[in-house]
Amino acid sequence: MNNQIQRLFPLLRKTIFISALIIISTISCKINAAPGDTTWVTTFNQNFQNWADVHYANFTLPDTNTHYKKIMMYYTIGCPPAGCDPWDRLGWIRFIQDTNTNYEIARIITPYNIVGGGYPGQCVFVIDVTDFMPLLHNQVRLASYIESWIGGTRGWLVTVKFAYIEGEMTNKPFKVINLWQDNHVLYGDPLDPPESHLPLRNILIDPQTTQAKVRVITTGHGQGNTDNASEFSFKIHTLQVGTTNFDHILWRGDCSANPCSPQGGTWQYARAGWCPGASVIPWENDVTANLTAGQNVTIDYNLQPYENFCRPNNPLCVQGVTCSDCNYNYNGHTEPHYTIQSQLILYKPNPFSSVEILSSEIPETFQLKQNYPNPFNPNTNIEFDLSKSANVKLNVYDIQGKFIETLVNGELTAGSYKAEWNGSGFASGIYVYKLETGGFSETKRMMLVK
Repeated sequence: MNNQIQRLFPLLRKTIFISALIIISTISCKINAAPGDTTWVTTFNQNFQNWADVHYANFTLPDTNTHYKKIMMYYTIGCPPAGCDPWDRLGWIRFIQDTNTNYEIARIITPYNIVGGGYPGQCVFVIDVTDFMPLLHNQVRLASYIESWIGGTRGWLVTVKFAYIEGEMTNKPFKVINLWQDNHVLYGDPLDPPESHLPLRNILIDPQTTQAKVRVITTGHGQGNTDNASEFSFKIHTLQVGTTNFDHILWRGDCSANPCSPQGGTWQYARAGWCPGASVIPWENDVTANLTAGQNVTIDYNLQPYENFCRPNNPLCVQGVTCSDCNYNYNGHTEPHYTIQSQLILYKPNPFSSVEILSSEIPETFQLKQNYPNPFNPNTNIEFDLSKSANVKLNVYDIQGKFIETLVNGELTAGSYKAEWNGSGFASGIYVYKLETGGFSETKRMMLVK
């Protein structure tokens, strides 16, 4: 036995050495990641869904406090051995904050039949979820749902991968505020008006906000009603921010160009905000000019006036005369409604937007270098070295010591960096730039000449 153990030692040493190299290589690649490098994380993996149940799971995602410019979601839907659910079903992925709070980050509609000769067999939806960067980091709880009632062994296999792309944004999302979350906003019934589901919101805007967006995902469902609402009804939706209205025609006329095709069924027909076998495109509105940082803003969501006369509680509905059917039969005549999920996304300046990593080698010491060119007009570069990870602050001051601008403020890994300062908005003269890392501080002068 002892001889066997001794013979295993060289193999064990070799295995440990190779494993260590792999770990070091992985860490090194992450520390010295270049713009455009991508970190992939798989969450739900071939998750079988064939009933209208919410599937919950916990995952570990990258830390987004520093250097990612984009997060893309790759949602793949495939068929189990027994086959897919052949009907167009609503599905979504949500971030779960707690039992009372969740955020829908993506919505898809499943395709009709995609199995057989010439059919794709599976579909991949690529969705930009960068706005949810304040949520999608570190330890998260996600939920996956498909409104399928097929049961048995048919259904869907859901795989969700996230691609975190290295780089910097000028303005970075820092807060996501839910506005309206209602999966069944009844449309066309005076006894249950949409306004009761979509109340006016009054939101305090954080003082550091420099940009804001309202993101809305709405899909219309139900048919056989007046105007064939809501799935096949061409209606205007209006977002009011402060005193400004943003109008949107909720309609997808491009279903015949669906990348998840061909399919069985009527997938080519235009619909109210969606296509079978496609992700739902968010309605996005830049509302920066319609609000003021540090103050409240009112936000409202309104639907085009409409009444569905083919409803059970309409006393004037005459079966087979005014409407082919006055009762909902959950087949050709279903209740008209909208599924609405929306958020206000707030952005603030990214202190790393002007920072570029220069070298993969770890410097021996902390060092702040002289800017170049110097004198300059209007741009100049400031390089600095970090011998280990540190919380870095790089500020610019005038010659009297008055604060001018922050170029870097946050955690950086060891390496050599370059930051750029644009002095186009400032007068000619001598300026001071100062690097602080906690245990290290250095100051240098530069001259702006116009």
